[in-house]
Amino acid sequence: MRQFAVELHPGQAAIWNSPARFKVVAAGRRFGKSHLAAYALAIAAMLDVSKFSGKTLTSEAGVYYVAPTQDMAKRIMWPKLRVALGYERTGGFIRRENTNDGWIEIITGRKIYIKGADNPDSLRGLGLSYVVLDEFADMKGMIWDEIVEPALMDYEGEALFIGTPKGKNHFYKMFMRGLEYNQEEAGDPYPMYESFHFKSTDNPYLNERELDRMLRNDDRPIEVVRQEIEASFVSGGGKVLKPEWFKIIDPGLGSKNSSQITHVGLPEGQIVVTVDLAGFARQQGNRVVRTDESVIATTLISPEGWVVLNIEHGHWDVRETALRIIKACDRHVGCRLGIEKGALANAVQPYLEDYMRQFNRYVTVTPLAHGNTKKVDRISWALQGRGERGKIRLLKGEWNQWFLDQVADFPDPLAHDDGIDAVAYADQMAQVGYISDADIDEWEPLDLEAGY
Repeated sequence: MRQFAVELHPGQAAIWNSPARFKVVAAGRRFGKSHLAAYALAIAAMLDVSKFSGKTLTSEAGVYYVAPTQDMAKRIMWPKLRVALGYERTGGFIRRENTNDGWIEIITGRKIYIKGADNPDSLRGLGLSYVVLDEFADMKGMIWDEIVEPALMDYEGEALFIGTPKGKNHFYKMFMRGLEYNQEEAGDPYPMYESFHFKSTDNPYLNERELDRMLRNDDRPIEVVRQEIEASFVSGGGKVLKPEWFKIIDPGLGSKNSSQITHVGLPEGQIVVTVDLAGFARQQGNRVVRTDESVIATTLISPEGWVVLNIEHGHWDVRETALRIIKACDRHVGCRLGIEKGALANAVQPYLEDYMRQFNRYVTVTPLAHGNTKKVDRISWALQGRGERGKIRLLKGEWNQWFLDQVADFPDPLAHDDGIDAVAYADQMAQVGYISDADIDEWEPLDLEAGY
């Protein structure tokens, strides 16, 4: 009996052992994505029964490896498959191969096809039992939607999406879909999707000295390191806001009386808590249906500028959301609370009042409005001018990178902006006095820092 040995490091093994039908893997360079794909393709071609449909897999059931171009597909996967499978005459599994047409036939009679997404018509025809889409971010989204996914229907075939992120595109959407299934279908023995995220450093076989050299190269833009090594989906957006504008500070902690805290070295000013509500998690049958995250931002406003003291974000039900809002207000004496007006604010209001009575902490809610202004404009007007002049600083906290990622992505339509939107609402809460003269006809900006 012939043996087929699969050698994987722990990160690769976690992906391999997942029972999900569609696996989405965002990983840094040299993590070992292609190595994993070669063995996954080999095993898929050896199976004689579909795991999900139970149908017999004959020679007509295709196994595809798809890269952005045909040339790239051959360069990456052809040598790896030949090493993994070996030739039949030497105890391996390859019966024959055709380099020109790009296929390898194994001893079961089934074929593994090497394809390029640059020729979409070449992907049509066969019903597929398994497909690997390598560097999916570099392909057109229609490759999956219009060609590959329909081809998997005959056998309820499986798919492995692998790649290094290239901003927030269709690969990002697929990755987020998998994350939603990770949360909502926990415990399902055969989930439809599952997403995985690994950095280059998660490959234990990489040379640590080389990785350290890459990470310490000051000439390499941090966005490149985060994308290529850390597999971050940071997109760079439209460069309306820049992360380097928002300096992180770490002043000392002052007195802490009960739940109320102060910080040493911060200017005097008013503290506002602004809330961006995004719907509430709710139970639907056996699943918890989650919406976008709600965000609670606490900001110190002074003549010297803003200091964002804290940001909480998460998927909460209406009661937990109300409790977190009141606790955020309770941490700072005399703070003011603002919530975007609308149906969600109306939904949370009764619970806020209950917790106010419970904590003996009464806060007047200021309704925040869009004013028929587009979100992009509203955020830009509030943050861009202040940010360019270094007038918005961030208190050191675990939320900093989450916030800065949204800054870097803005205004990418696929990126989340709920964190910067919540902070931008502080602009409506700031109490600023202005001197005007009714006899002056010339236009003057209302706020030099904001720039409008």
